[in-house]
Amino acid sequence: MIQLLHTRRFGALALAAALAAPVCHAQSSAASYPTQPIRMIVPFAVGGPNDVMARVLGQRLTQETGQPVVIDNKAGAGGVIGTDAVAKSKPDGYTIGFVSAPFAMLPALQAKMPYDTMKDLVPVSKVADSPMLMMVPSDSRFKTAGELIEFARKNPGKLTYGSGGAGSTPHLTTELLAEVTGAKFMHVPYKGGGESIRALMGGEVDLLIDSITSTATPLASGRVRPLAIGQATRSTRLPNVPTFEEAGIKNFSVTHWVGVVAPAKTPPAVLATLNAQIVKSLRAPEVVQKLAELGATPVGSSTEEFQKFVADELKKWRTVVKTSNIQTQ
Repeated sequence: MIQLLHTRRFGALALAAALAAPVCHAQSSAASYPTQPIRMIVPFAVGGPNDVMARVLGQRLTQETGQPVVIDNKAGAGGVIGTDAVAKSKPDGYTIGFVSAPFAMLPALQAKMPYDTMKDLVPVSKVADSPMLMMVPSDSRFKTAGELIEFARKNPGKLTYGSGGAGSTPHLTTELLAEVTGAKFMHVPYKGGGESIRALMGGEVDLLIDSITSTATPLASGRVRPLAIGQATRSTRLPNVPTFEEAGIKNFSVTHWVGVVAPAKTPPAVLATLNAQIVKSLRAPEVVQKLAELGATPVGSSTEEFQKFVADELKKWRTVVKTSNIQTQ
């Protein structure tokens, strides 16, 4: 009888140890994270502003973590292909994604997505913001944003605006502008942001709203005129350009943002460590300088702050798509 009780007790202890082993291993792995290279999937083409910002962050993260951060560009479908690859990766912190504003716009535009934005992915930290800039051709009749809006109100559909395609950030941003001001524009979609900028420089469209990170070339050329910038205070790069608020356009707050996401079910301890490493990286003087050269401001939010921000963005853009009657795919 004594032998039987001893055997049962030993078996129970062994079972408890076996059940606890995976938990202890996970905690140990999280505590020592990272111990191997990290793959950062960038769902954009090489060389664009988003890719450049991802590489700036990746280079500094390599120094902070002591592990290589490898950039893996998987462009296509407006960012869906690369982001889907992140969502379907092992949730261990060794595959993360670098996303931008369309991350929160696409669910409102596409009836079917290969992933659920808030269930299959977890926002880790917002990385940076760059303001949206309202521009017209340099020979435009409009000298102020107020003049342009007033004309568009009185002449619905007579002013055209360009974008890098249906559902792009410039497209939805301009539709939001129309919604808050009562102006009416005609959308002219192009095959990419570069084409829409060239169209503006050539006078093919009357207006373009795009991020300041994408507009260095046209601004330097002198072939476009900036009318308003989407941030709380004037930009040191464009001190003579008023904010939208100063231009008389209220309740219009849009930035082109970038951030880091991870697969859902990534251990909370790993997410906390990754978030801390990102935030620390974004405080490094050389990172601040490089982002400033691109027209971006580092953020480095907490995971909770970024999750709430993404949720609010999803709600905002669903409303814009519905109100503007933009056809979903």
